[in-house]
Amino acid sequence: MRYSLWVSRIVATGLLALALLAGILIPTAACAAGRVPRLAVVVYAFSGVICHQRADRSFVSCGVKWPVCGRCSGLYLGAALGALLAAVGLRTRHPASRWRRILLLAAVPTLVSWVAEVTVGLDPGTAARFALATPLGLATALWLAEVAREDLR
Repeated sequence: MRYSLWVSRIVATGLLALALLAGILIPTAACAAGRVPRLAVVVYAFSGVICHQRADRSFVSCGVKWPVCGRCSGLYLGAALGALLAAVGLRTRHPASRWRRILLLAAVPTLVSWVAEVTVGLDPGTAARFALATPLGLATALWLAEVAREDLR
């Protein structure tokens, strides 16, 4: 096996593992804040590096806002779902050229909502941001699973 292919597989596998971990930590960190404060501090600090963490754009559990906004929640929970589906055996087996189209199409809802927010001030709400970002997270994880398994043709 070529070294670059081996590295790609390792990186893809690591990212899938992180997606599963994020799928657990993101929705539970708010409720864990009172019981496991050190864990919550780490999750919120790391999340602050990758997300603006605006309270008005975040879900709330146990009276505490989530560590990431609705859009980031959709991306990461979508990726966790894709990683979980891949772990239980879902295989898509698309050629690399098709994956480029799939990923671009999956990004369209996120891109359109973001552009509408920035240009005309549209506020779709947290749930809509979540729903529109989920396909991109899901598709990305399924693509990473194919990279990890060397299923790309």
